[in-house]
Amino acid sequence: MSNLLDDLNKKQKIAAQTLKGAVLVLAGAGSGKTRTLTYRTANLIANGVSPKNILTVTFTNRAADDMKAKISKLVGSEIIDEMNLGTFHSICLKILRNNLKKVNRSEGCLIYDTTDSNAIIEDIIFEFGLEETEYDPKIVFNIISKAKMELVLPAELTEKYAQLNNQGSEHFYQIVSRIYQEYERVLANNNCFDFNDLIKKTIELLESDQDILNKYQDQFQYIQVDEYQDVNHSQYHLISLLAEPQKNIFVVGDDWQGIYGFRGADISNILDFEHDYPEAEVIKLERNYRSSNNIISASNQLINNNSQNKVKEAWTEADDGAPIFVARAESPLVEAKYICKRINHLVDFYHYKLSDIAILCRSHFQSMQLQNQLPKFRIPHQLVGGVSFFDRQEIRYFVNYLKLLVNPNDRLALKRLFRIEVHGVGEILLSEINKYARENKMKITDVFESPTVVKGIGNNKAANIIEFQRRVIDSIFDLREEKMPMHKKAIELYERVDFDQNVLAELDDPEGRKKYMNMFLEDMADFQKNNPGRGLYDYLLINKLIADKDITEDNQEKVKVMTAHSAKGLEFPVVFIIGAEEEVFPHLKSLEEKAAGLNPYAVEEERRLFYVAMTRAEKLLFISFSKQKLSNEQGQYKQIIPSRFLYELPETRLDFTGVESKKGGSGIQMRKNVEVI
Repeated sequence: MSNLLDDLNKKQKIAAQTLKGAVLVLAGAGSGKTRTLTYRTANLIANGVSPKNILTVTFTNRAADDMKAKISKLVGSEIIDEMNLGTFHSICLKILRNNLKKVNRSEGCLIYDTTDSNAIIEDIIFEFGLEETEYDPKIVFNIISKAKMELVLPAELTEKYAQLNNQGSEHFYQIVSRIYQEYERVLANNNCFDFNDLIKKTIELLESDQDILNKYQDQFQYIQVDEYQDVNHSQYHLISLLAEPQKNIFVVGDDWQGIYGFRGADISNILDFEHDYPEAEVIKLERNYRSSNNIISASNQLINNNSQNKVKEAWTEADDGAPIFVARAESPLVEAKYICKRINHLVDFYHYKLSDIAILCRSHFQSMQLQNQLPKFRIPHQLVGGVSFFDRQEIRYFVNYLKLLVNPNDRLALKRLFRIEVHGVGEILLSEINKYARENKMKITDVFESPTVVKGIGNNKAANIIEFQRRVIDSIFDLREEKMPMHKKAIELYERVDFDQNVLAELDDPEGRKKYMNMFLEDMADFQKNNPGRGLYDYLLINKLIADKDITEDNQEKVKVMTAHSAKGLEFPVVFIIGAEEEVFPHLKSLEEKAAGLNPYAVEEERRLFYVAMTRAEKLLFISFSKQKLSNEQGQYKQIIPSRFLYELPETRLDFTGVESKKGGSGIQMRKNVEVI
């Protein structure tokens, strides 16, 4: 193993050789943190640590898969299966599945995503007789999600979040507390978790049962956490619990790249690591292997404007390379044409491939002009972070049938099927059916057998409900008892409910959607082939946990268009950052939060995001903004202020260009070395 560690630089080697105690590795962009983490894992195993005693936590499945592939090359693929390596959610799910009864769930328990949770909260607000204008389901769900991440119970909600001496605020949170309490009851009744439950319930399990806590503390004797700057309160609490009593905790992160505060990430967890573990060893990986010196030096100067920083200095042995190209365009349309022209020039004359190029924006709406112009310049592109395969309408519809096959208590799936399949019965009558079932202690499917007992349901509506019960619900329950491979059972269900005729035919482009359904069924068959012994339950759970993966991943020669958040962890030879404007990047919300005193560090997170965007570039970095934009439908223009971040870059490493439309034509003209900012 000592020969293997010779592949590492001095600081990386120190990190990989430090196997005991608390360790904080501050790893700058492009400094080889994944390499260091994988070599350390191999070194632990080489020093006699059982793979079963190592817990390695990542934030994305992409990162977990990458790490598994790299570790397997060092120690062999057979060892990977023994390791506990995955995302926080996947690790917690494994613990919960082994202890379902202790967390008030049973076998067949599934996971609700954000769409599912919002649907439940909408139903609760409706049943409580509340107005959605006052209690917006999305806002209520965000409050509940925040509470779960911060381990706040329904009874504690008002005290924790309501404004002091504000009766309106207190009343609002008292009602939200009731919704939260009912939401928890519905989740348990439906035998489901939401995503935040996976961590919250695991913590509750560990804190309520000392024997189980001791078991997992003894199992996870060496804990490694990637991207520690992105840890939220519940994740921090979980890791702190498991790290006791050995305190063999190895965390890797970069405070300069903490960009998920809006999701609950707390940058103070990495900033205060040495306070939590006074004996911690701190190792800095500062050498950048990715970018040119101009990009490194400029991004260093940018990020040093933040006050919430650990002291470090990224450096590289690479040459200065090209300057950073900063362009002020006449308008968003001219900006889009400028970028397209630059791309074609890079491909035609400098031999870059389209797949070498990424266009980064603060929010997807900014890229609309670009998406219109790229095809006109014959530049194929891929919008990263669009609709996922598993979020397609037809896939989500069919998954509801499969959910009931696995979990007959999933009332949300049942309600969705009812809404899809039964015509002429609206929300009010469906609520009355639910109410009748609850008051008479009946299953809702029993009411479907004789629906006229519910006031307002006549013979015609009853006939539709009974037909739904016979064709759909009875088919699902009959198939639950039949023994056949998972994918064949899904195909059988597809045919029995006549999904083509009863669902796809009612949607636009049924033939196109049928192709995606075939891909979905093929994916199920591939899953069963590659995972013998695992069934539909596992398939549905795994697909809930792989939101950052997609079976239709596009690897063709295309320019990537994505948000700066989506680009985290990626690198490209050429990067364009568009819309470098005040109120865009930094985002207006961050400016408002800082001005109102709600978050004095809001703009600092925006600066970190701009830093992340800059450091995705290996060789060439282009930053652009518009001089003016249309402000209303009357054709009036608004003057744009360049992003403050541009003024924080060293002018000696920048190259300025002004871009205007050609008079009397659709082309553009560029003027070098003009005063841009």
